[in-house]
Amino acid sequence: MHLDRFNYHAGNHVYFVTICTADKMPFLKDSRVAEIIVDELEIRRGKEEIILFCYCIMPDHVHIMISLSQGHNKTLIDWVSFFKRFTARRVKASHGIAPLWQKNFYDHVVRSDEALINVVEYIVNNPVRKGMVRDWKEYPYSRMVDPLPV
Repeated sequence: MHLDRFNYHAGNHVYFVTICTADKMPFLKDSRVAEIIVDELEIRRGKEEIILFCYCIMPDHVHIMISLSQGHNKTLIDWVSFFKRFTARRVKASHGIAPLWQKNFYDHVVRSDEALINVVEYIVNNPVRKGMVRDWKEYPYSRMVDPLPV
């Protein structure tokens, strides 16, 4: 699921990450659960652990495009593991859902400015492709956050 011998530490890399719910259950369809995910992304952004370019929270998975901030010693794998553990604990405590996430996650290292734009469009338009809304801006959990690096 991850590149062999790739340095996943903080740096100039932009990652497209997909995290799926356990057994692809639509746990994130509940707005209270989705808000926990949004809150945690914003907390990590506010602590300057990540640069959060965009995200989309679908009923059974989350897409995020992030960079790890300079000065943090976490790898992408460490960061995602922490994110999953923390959100899973909060969701279990407040809604009794466990497990929340699948064991692994998917990542893609975005390699060019053109690809950045394509990935952002793919992420935010996920609910449009699934027929949930006509415009991604109508979906409450599809959002562009930080400006793209150029």
